[in-house]
Amino acid sequence: MDQSKMHSVGQSVIRKDVAAKALGQAIYTGDMRMPGMLVGKALRSEYPHAKIVSIDTSKAKKIPGIHAVITAKDLPGTNCFGLAIKDQEILASSKVRMMGDAIALVAAEDLDTAEEALMAIQVEYEELPAVFTIEDALAEHAPLVHEEIARNILQHTMLRKGNYEDGFAKSNYIVENTYTTQRVEHMYIEPEVSLAHLDEEGVMNVYTSTQYTFRDRRQIAPALNMPFNMVRVKQMVTGGGFGGKDDITTEIQAALLALATKRPVRVSWTRAESMGCSTKRHPMKIHVIHGCDEEGKLQAVWGEVHSDKGAYCSIGHFITKKCGLHLAGPYYVPNIHVDTYAVYTNNTICGAFRGFGILQASFAHESQMDQLAQKVGISPIEIRLKNALKVGLSTATGQVFEESVGFEQTLIAAQKYMQNSPLYGESL
Repeated sequence: MDQSKMHSVGQSVIRKDVAAKALGQAIYTGDMRMPGMLVGKALRSEYPHAKIVSIDTSKAKKIPGIHAVITAKDLPGTNCFGLAIKDQEILASSKVRMMGDAIALVAAEDLDTAEEALMAIQVEYEELPAVFTIEDALAEHAPLVHEEIARNILQHTMLRKGNYEDGFAKSNYIVENTYTTQRVEHMYIEPEVSLAHLDEEGVMNVYTSTQYTFRDRRQIAPALNMPFNMVRVKQMVTGGGFGGKDDITTEIQAALLALATKRPVRVSWTRAESMGCSTKRHPMKIHVIHGCDEEGKLQAVWGEVHSDKGAYCSIGHFITKKCGLHLAGPYYVPNIHVDTYAVYTNNTICGAFRGFGILQASFAHESQMDQLAQKVGISPIEIRLKNALKVGLSTATGQVFEESVGFEQTLIAAQKYMQNSPLYGESL
């Protein structure tokens, strides 16, 4: 194949959006203005876990320049949303499960008026015991984040391949450790923002900083009690996402206020709101045991993975499961036994973030490989080459690769590159 005749493969390609962004010509949702546009804001919970005893919006409604004040009882459609499981309320009705849960929405002529209205809304809470660690959430008689499930476990997934006990019996060296990873913020340059308006045909148009318009529409329409074909979502230029804008953020809020006021409404999260309310990378606790023979060939991996989901699912059960599926890494292991648990807490919700659970697994399995190499008495690169997945070998789930496995070649190329580096050559 002559790559010189191809437009993209093997060529240095200029990104389509780079010129507009570099020259300041790109139009973000935050740049948009419409005649009669209102500002939307949300009143948020000050508690991580509490019952809502009462909400008094009467003072807020009397403030000049306020066009709508909405609580859960005012919603025209369903009061629930979620990327995979609808376990999150649009506006908390009887209980808040994390700090930052939205309780009321306001639409105002300007930002100052909107913030004045939020301060005028009076909410009476009954604070509840909360769980902030995986251990606390799994303890006997722990407070339940979601009362409809018996324990704070969203999902338990099992991965089994071969017989791990036989594998450890064949192992000359065993390394056992517990690894923990932290919650991480995406910190995209552009915080979450949506602009919604009803057009002359009654279609709700939502312009937004998002990663997935059709999944957004699937969650927006039921909240408005509108058919899908009457809701149109358009992705504007997005100033970073990295998985954090997979989930609904400002879209439903802006659409609800636009429906209530019959005027365009823009909802923009501050950086503080983004930090407090958007999804994060999952903190995980990973207990893992690796065993290898005298030459350094892996024989078995046993592991338990617990993720801190935060208060809601997003797609965290998939991410937690994925961590377990990749706990053996890009290596051939004949015997694997891994359990994963996605655990609800009263912390900030966690969801997609580049790597989708595999970064947490990589931190664990690569640390294990380095320690095994030290026990065997071989170099870190050698133990990886000995165990690299190749054509004909099976993954943790039993899938056999039949072609195009580039891990070994990548290791060799990296080794050659690093050997030419004065900083790392001797260590390899």
